[in-house]
Amino acid sequence: MKNYFLLLLFPMVAFSQISFEKVNEKTRKFANNYLDGENIPGMSISISYNGKIIFSEGFGYADLENKILVNPSSTKFDIGSVSKVITATTLARLAEMKAIDLDKSVYYYLDSLPKKQYDFTVRQVGGHLSGIVRNPNGYQFTDSTFVNVKDFYGAFSKDKLLFKPSSKFFYSNLGYRLLGLIIEKQYKKALTESQKELVLDQLNMTNTIPDCLCIDDKNSAKLYSWNKKDTTEVNRISCEFQYAEGCYLSTTEDLSKLGNALLFPDKLLKKEMLVQFILSQKLDNGKKTGYGIGLESEKDANGNFYYGHAGNWIGSRAFLYVYPNSKLVITLLANRRMNKNSKNIVPEIAYHYIELIKNQ
Repeated sequence: MKNYFLLLLFPMVAFSQISFEKVNEKTRKFANNYLDGENIPGMSISISYNGKIIFSEGFGYADLENKILVNPSSTKFDIGSVSKVITATTLARLAEMKAIDLDKSVYYYLDSLPKKQYDFTVRQVGGHLSGIVRNPNGYQFTDSTFVNVKDFYGAFSKDKLLFKPSSKFFYSNLGYRLLGLIIEKQYKKALTESQKELVLDQLNMTNTIPDCLCIDDKNSAKLYSWNKKDTTEVNRISCEFQYAEGCYLSTTEDLSKLGNALLFPDKLLKKEMLVQFILSQKLDNGKKTGYGIGLESEKDANGNFYYGHAGNWIGSRAFLYVYPNSKLVITLLANRRMNKNSKNIVPEIAYHYIELIKNQ
């Protein structure tokens, strides 16, 4: 972790030229084997090193029926909970603007929110330490969910906190909806407008848009059943009121821009704010949670430190991983949801680039 802090002290710098040709060929093989092994219709992978794209390719089909190939610069996939990174970055911008204090109570900003048995802060909610349930009582994965604050507050009032804040880690989509409401109130614009103005427009992420049933985008990948033996297309659901925790569409190349903004200080956020959002929070007993604010922050299966997020949504899977010690950003998007037996090949892809960079 010490080396990571040193890297944050410096902006993007010039490195000696590295040939990634052989490692890129390994990545193609990994990708094709993954596509076949998971029976994924279509997938996109983009990799950047020191802020520059070194690999960006599509595999398979965005649309099986019409044989539309995946294009990493234009094919939009549902990114699921990687959307939380957009929300967290929006929150960080507002914190830098002094519009939000991360250590104030959520009730300070949302004074009409039904009271729970404990108080909890914005930071605790962002780190999944508040004790809020994952989803509202009775929620089904395919629900069209709530359409206004009144409905949401009504559902929120029905569940008690699962534990005293900061005593445990428990992943909560519901908590991120609270963050979305705080952002709206403090920025005085709808959440999607806030996310667009404060983050997406700043990074020229023109292919990152809210998922909406009203959108007919020919570049959006079709969604397919999570049963990997089945190539049945599944329908999108209404995403109203879920843009804080999910329901965004993006390309791997657009997500690479976001990853690099979280890698290099002053590209979007100052170093001090980046550190607060990246570093793992701790429980009351001092144990690290492996999660900062909107960002997983831990070592991967090969022992390499990364931060970022994974997403799993109806008919899609998504990964945005930043490896700061190697200045790598790896994004993978696909149009089949993961199940309990699905693999994550990002650490294996990262390993070969990291080893090459180490040996230069």
